[in-house]
Amino acid sequence: MAYYLYYPHLSPYRGGRGRRPPGRAAGEEAVPVNARRSSALTRFSGALGAAVLAVTLASCSSTPSGSGGASFTGAPVSIGVICSCTGALASSMATSPQTYQAWADEVDAHGGVNGHKVVVISKNDALNPGTALAEAHELIDTDHVVALVDSSTEDTAWSSYASQQGVPIVGGDAQSTLQLTDSDLYAAGETIDGFFVTYAYAAKKVGATNIGNLYCAESPSCAQAVALLRNTAKALNLTVSYVTEISAAQPSYTAACLAAKQAGVTGLLVGEAVSTDQVVAQQCSAQGYFPYYIEGDGAISKSFVNAPGLDQHFIGFEQDVPFFLTNTPGTKLMNDSLQKYAPSVLSSPNYGEENTQMWVSGLLFQEAAKKANAGKNGPITSAQIVTGLHLISNDTLGGMAPPLTFKANQPNPVHCWFWVTIQNHKFTAPNGATPICPSS
Repeated sequence: MAYYLYYPHLSPYRGGRGRRPPGRAAGEEAVPVNARRSSALTRFSGALGAAVLAVTLASCSSTPSGSGGASFTGAPVSIGVICSCTGALASSMATSPQTYQAWADEVDAHGGVNGHKVVVISKNDALNPGTALAEAHELIDTDHVVALVDSSTEDTAWSSYASQQGVPIVGGDAQSTLQLTDSDLYAAGETIDGFFVTYAYAAKKVGATNIGNLYCAESPSCAQAVALLRNTAKALNLTVSYVTEISAAQPSYTAACLAAKQAGVTGLLVGEAVSTDQVVAQQCSAQGYFPYYIEGDGAISKSFVNAPGLDQHFIGFEQDVPFFLTNTPGTKLMNDSLQKYAPSVLSSPNYGEENTQMWVSGLLFQEAAKKANAGKNGPITSAQIVTGLHLISNDTLGGMAPPLTFKANQPNPVHCWFWVTIQNHKFTAPNGATPICPSS
């Protein structure tokens, strides 16, 4: 069966933004961008506890703790991470920069990227588009990063400037709609246009023919995505019988639970962040309502295995290899490196797929540098990384990602995912580290 009808882009392709040559005038300003990025799914929640916030830095660069006696043959290469790491998104995103830094530490402990030490400079935009744009200017103009990693909800405020300066946006989380329209963004896993396909497919997989959607109030595109869910469900002969808006700040979700129960919903999509998802499931369980919860991306964390409602009636999907796997060479290396360089990430109750996406984003940069032989006769440059990205074809980055292919001058969406479930209070991956890739 072909599934091409289930992958409509959320907005028309605008084409590349026209990269400015490297010899641009110093201090040249970007074209203002007022639109704030919105995502069809969100990871919104209340603030994290002090223990998690303690490891979140508003602006930092780190020296690899594990480089030891590693020798470098070239000049350091700087990569910038822009993260919305505090505020409503904290429960899903706070530890993203530390994960990327752990990747850099592991690489630097073994001689760097093509002999160049990796320097990671992380910024927290705190969900402020003005702050995000200023940070992009600083990273590009002052710190001279050769690539940016997008873990920001405000990327529409700064992505144009990155494109104008020829700085590619390599990976990050999977929820930017820009990955569907902008040829200068390179997704490290399934892109957002495939999310609702996967949600509907998940419902069908567990026999939930009646779907409900509790979508987020924090982002306008959550409401906009309802139509995409309805169209996808209809194509799979499923019914969407209950839809309502919720927010991370509201005191109770009992009314929504009872309404979904009365509507006969057997598969419930909760489009919020990990902490909110758990509260919804707990309150629905208290009303004697036990639907299948269908979640994906940053809305899944390791704490789900003991969360009432989620611990027994859950199916989800991940954009990259499931975060809890440790039985492949790639997942073992990630787990061992996090244990060595960022143990607080692994111990966080909110450790989840956002972390895997950041690790895979590092692998994507590394592979691009390798393909282009970047830095062979001088510093690693943005142009070399872009060249290397366009040489990547059907590459799973050592089994850590779905097949990735990047072609120049066009967006490169990804329509593959990995199934995850919970059995006996443990995460399982029904297909292991093998992605599901319906025909497109």
